[in-house]
Amino acid sequence: MALAMEEEEYAKLVMESEPEWLRSELKRLSQELGETTREKIQAAEYGLAVLEEKQQLKQQYEELEAEYETIRTEMEQLKEAFGQAHTNHKKVAADGESREETLIQESATKEEYYMKKVMELQTELKQLKNVLANTQSENERLNSVAQELKEDIHLLWQLGLSESERANL
Repeated sequence: MALAMEEEEYAKLVMESEPEWLRSELKRLSQELGETTREKIQAAEYGLAVLEEKQQLKQQYEELEAEYETIRTEMEQLKEAFGQAHTNHKKVAADGESREETLIQESATKEEYYMKKVMELQTELKQLKNVLANTQSENERLNSVAQELKEDIHLLWQLGLSESERANL
């Protein structure tokens, strides 16, 4: 209700004003519209950059997930191979005890390596999830800013510019 009264008062002021004041008011409104449009474009460009970064992070996340799964599968296979090697060791202890110990040592070293690699990947995955969450929050904030800018532009258009004045903008 108060906004409608302000618009009526503004319209009355415009109707009673001198052409010079109208020109200066039109120039001021045009400058505000230009500045708001530039801010909106800048926010949109930043939003696009954030979206691109989000996509890259998502792709990197998916690649890390795939690598994690591969390493986890290899680790399971190594555990299974380790169990089989241990069983074989009992069967042929007299013939190849030193050979079996070497195989067990290699398996343990590989398992340790893969466990370290899994831990590193889990840490990196957690970090990427945090980055993704931060990126999504920033994207939501930018969407909110863009929406406010759209509303500001819409409000400027409603201030009473004629079609010919709009065309000159």
